Amino acid sequence: MSKKATAKSKYNIEPRCFYGLVPWRCNHHADRSEIVAYVEASGRWETVAVIPSTSGASAEALATFIARIVNATHQNKDLLRNAMEALEAIINDGLNFTTEQAAEHAISDIKQVV
Repeated sequence: MSKKATAKSKYNIEPRCFYGLVPWRCNHHADRSEIVAYVEASGRWETVAVIPSTSGASAEALATFIARIVNATHQNKDLLRNAMEALEAIINDGLNFTTEQAAEHAISDIKQVV
């Protein structure tokens, strides 16, 4: 048995989704910023990163940047899935009324984001 398998069984560590339907947010303090996420397993908000102030970069700006990237990735996941499904339908079924409508809907959603 590998060390990784031993550690997993010993502590029963399972990967968890940190941001499900709830976006990450930042708590700013004088000397640092904390990125917090709603952890579905515990049912509460927990700190997932602490960003210290550094020379030339504020903790607030960096924490906000990281949280925006995570939140944008999560928000765009459904958009990308819908576009992929519309493209797959056209490839599999050809262009018909249903697949054309799905493609137009995906294009409309993408235009709103871009």
